[in-house]
Amino acid sequence: MIISTRTIASVAAGIVLLWAGIAIAAYFVLPDWASRGQFGDVFGAVNSLFSGLAFSGLIFAILLQREDLELQRQELTLTRQELSRSAAAQEQSEASLRAQAESAASSARLSTINFLLDHYKLELKAMRGMAYTGNDPRLPRMHEFEEREARLLQQLDNLYREVIKDEQRVN
Repeated sequence: MIISTRTIASVAAGIVLLWAGIAIAAYFVLPDWASRGQFGDVFGAVNSLFSGLAFSGLIFAILLQREDLELQRQELTLTRQELSRSAAAQEQSEASLRAQAESAASSARLSTINFLLDHYKLELKAMRGMAYTGNDPRLPRMHEFEEREARLLQQLDNLYREVIKDEQRVN
């Protein structure tokens, strides 16, 4: 049962107009102040009635406020639950993004190692196809490329072991 503001204002205006009308009528109809006082005393019961109605309205307002507070409590509970679900989803998203970043970094390392291996293999193939004398200055460079190729193969092997370990941990 919802009472609109317009209805309340209309009832209050009606009461004020009725009160003013009775006061004006009593002033003009009754000849002296003594009879006007006796006429006012007749409305003592009406005064009590309006006081009781005002008190009832106060109790009704308190009950409405109580219901409203209960609804606010329920809404706060639902909001907390929703925020908890949102936080959990955000944590999952963060974990997924972290895993994706790690995967991208591993992929970049793999691509770099693969590119360097191809480069050193081509250089070594070209160098091995030539004849060298014992003191040729290109021989140390060829040995350096062979060492680099061996280190890159070791890094590739380590990266492979990391990927296998991650797959086993996920499964």
